[in-house]
Amino acid sequence: MIAALRRWRDEEGDVAVLGLARVAFGLLLLWNAVRAVRELTRGYFGDVFHWPLVPEALVPSRAVYTVVVAVQLALALLVVAGRWRAREALFASAVLGAYVLLCDRLQFHHNRWALFCQALLLSLAPCARSFRLGPRLPCVGPLWAARLVGLQLSIIYVASGASKLLEPDWRSGVVLLERFHLYASQAIAAGVPERLMNVLSQPAAASVLAKGAIATELFLAGGLWSARTRVFALCWGTCFHLIIEATSRVEGFTWLVLASYLVFVPRLRWPSGGAAAGHHGWSVS
Repeated sequence: MIAALRRWRDEEGDVAVLGLARVAFGLLLLWNAVRAVRELTRGYFGDVFHWPLVPEALVPSRAVYTVVVAVQLALALLVVAGRWRAREALFASAVLGAYVLLCDRLQFHHNRWALFCQALLLSLAPCARSFRLGPRLPCVGPLWAARLVGLQLSIIYVASGASKLLEPDWRSGVVLLERFHLYASQAIAAGVPERLMNVLSQPAAASVLAKGAIATELFLAGGLWSARTRVFALCWGTCFHLIIEATSRVEGFTWLVLASYLVFVPRLRWPSGGAAAGHHGWSVS
């Protein structure tokens, strides 16, 4: 067992794709910070009812929270750029984001918490060697932290699929049917055919889709790890989450999952754009 853990810890491989994952997570963190700016312009959460999980003395004042949001914006930009201690910026973004959620439980959403957890895990991986502004760096490094990102995603799938499986209203399609009724107009406005939404909003269709969603989540939890099923799982999972994005409101969860999928891609080759590309601009592998 100890020998197996050491092999897992010491195994190295191509980590070029982790740079793309870093950029994706950086953009999600930037979007989260911009959302916080918009909410702050409408009022500071600490001036109204809020539900802190930390002592009230640790909840920042409006002025301090404004600084926190500004720092989050700056850190997200550093993460995207990939220079000036991008991994440290990724780690700090995760810590600051978690701190804000602890200051007000009303701001808690599963996708926000998952974003900060994934960002923290990715910060432990060599994710600043590619897709960065600056000179190219060696793209071979340890893989253990990237696998923790994938493991966290599998845990999310197991928790989500199992909870739905154990919930009678989810298994029967009642929850999904209500969701279709709530967001049908939004889906139609986004381009989903109205006739299709009318079909999906039928109880029989919702029941079938609910069972399919549960089976999909449980399959993806393990299918992403097998070399035989990984390509299919990535394609199926992408379609699955894009359909959810088009028919429901899940904030940024779709893009968080697709960004996490990148750690399962063993290698990406991109055109270098000439000899100079390895020394200036975006360095890729």
